Amino acid sequence: MSSSSKNSSSKERNGKTGPLQVTMTSFGYKEGAPPAANMVFDVRFLKNPYWVEELRPLSGRDAAVQQYVFEQPLAEEFLKSLLHMLDALLPKLQELSIPDFSIAFGCTGGRHRSATMVEVTASRLIERYPEFKIAICHRELDGNSLEGQPVHCRPGTAQAQGRDLA
Repeated sequence: MSSSSKNSSSKERNGKTGPLQVTMTSFGYKEGAPPAANMVFDVRFLKNPYWVEELRPLSGRDAAVQQYVFEQPLAEEFLKSLLHMLDALLPKLQELSIPDFSIAFGCTGGRHRSATMVEVTASRLIERYPEFKIAICHRELDGNSLEGQPVHCRPGTAQAQGRDLA
């Protein structure tokens, strides 16, 4: 489908442009190729909570994992840079009536670092852009198959589980 066809179908919904749909997906490289997305970020540069015994059974949905990841200065810097870029990009996509945009974060297993980045980034985007529809997907955490099965997503919320990760 061409870009102009997408724009037309977006405008045809109820005679006006609907809100931008931003889908955020975490995945594990060891489980397969990254999902199709407009932007893909490899967050294996962050220390892996998997190697901390008490964090291993948890996921990036848990406050303790989010805190561990964001205690790393590079995680804070990365998020700040990403949000700066998205602050310029997302309103322009909405203005151009582009209906959807996807961002994927990958780490080794798709359980800790990438899931944390999805949860926290989605929370910040919801705070900044309440008019957008933000969906959160965790390919490995939600048991989604790579064999053509759809990834099940949930609407995002404005609260990350961990400390205030501004």
